[in-house]
Amino acid sequence: MNNVIFTKATVLRNVKDYKFVPKLEEDKKGEIVDKLSSALKGKLSSLNLSTADSKVIDYLKVNGLFNSNYQTMFISEKDNLSISLFNEEHISIVATSVGYDKTISKKVLDIAKFLANKISFSYNDQYGYLMSNLNYIGTGIKLECVIALPALSKIGKIEQIKRNVRQLGYRLNDNKKIADTYVLSTICNLGFTENEICTEFDKMVSKLQDLEIESAKMYDVSNHDEVVDDCNRSIAILNSANLMNYIELENHIKNLRLGLNLGLINIDLDKINGLQKLSLNKDSEFISKGEMLNLAKNIKEILKK
Repeated sequence: MNNVIFTKATVLRNVKDYKFVPKLEEDKKGEIVDKLSSALKGKLSSLNLSTADSKVIDYLKVNGLFNSNYQTMFISEKDNLSISLFNEEHISIVATSVGYDKTISKKVLDIAKFLANKISFSYNDQYGYLMSNLNYIGTGIKLECVIALPALSKIGKIEQIKRNVRQLGYRLNDNKKIADTYVLSTICNLGFTENEICTEFDKMVSKLQDLEIESAKMYDVSNHDEVVDDCNRSIAILNSANLMNYIELENHIKNLRLGLNLGLINIDLDKINGLQKLSLNKDSEFISKGEMLNLAKNIKEILKK
C-alpha cells in the first residue's frame, strides 16, 4: 500500500447501566475510571494528564493517540495504543500506525475482548453494542486511513471517486493538513461482523491504491519527462538539502510515492514512511531555522539507513 500515510483503528464501548456521555454525571465517570483501572492493571499504564511528562503528551499527539476530555488515559507505547475516556462514548480504544497496518484492528479488538471479560458493556442481542452515535451501533469499530491520491487529483477524477466510495458505505474526505491526501473511513457498523468490516475496508484501500496507480500511469503518458524530473529532483534535494520545512518535505514525499508507483525510482517504502512520520510530527507549518536544520538532518539519516 504505497500511498497509505497513516492508519487508525478505534473501538468504542459504553459501560452497562451508565448513561451515555452527554448525560453522564461526574461521580459516575469516576466509577467507570475505577472499573477500568482495576481491569487494566498490569496490562496498560494509567496516565494522569495533569501531571504527565510533556514528552509523553507529545508522543501521544504525534502518534494520533491523544483525544481526551478527561484527565485520565491508559496507554501502551509498545503497541501504539491508548484508551481515552468520555469523548464520543465512555471508552475509546485507539491504535495507530504510519503506513498501512492491518494488525492494529486486531490490537484494539483484543483489548475490547479482554475488557469484556471484566466489565459489562451495553449490549443488545439484536443490535449489538449500544452507542449514543447511531453510526457505531453494532461492533463499535471505526477504521480510518490517510491516503495520498495525487494522480487521481491531477486527472480530475477525485470527486467522482468520493461519490462512488460514499455509495459503498465509506467516507473519503479531504485531509486539510497535506495537499492531495484524503481520509478514508468506515461509516456504519450495523448488520456486519467485525471481521467483515475489517476485510471490506482492506479491499477498499486496495481498490483506491489500484485506481491511483492506474491514474499515475495515465498522467505519466503525457507528462513522463516532468514526472521523472520531479522524482529525481526530490531524491537529490532530500539527500543534500541543509534546510527543510514541512510543506516542502510533503511535496517531495508526494513525488516519491508517485515515482514508486510507476517504478521510476528505487526507494524502500519504509524510508518513505519514515519521512512521512517526520512530516506528521509537527505543530505548525512555520518553523525556525534551527528546526529546519534539524529536519534536514533527520531526513538524511532516514535515507542513509
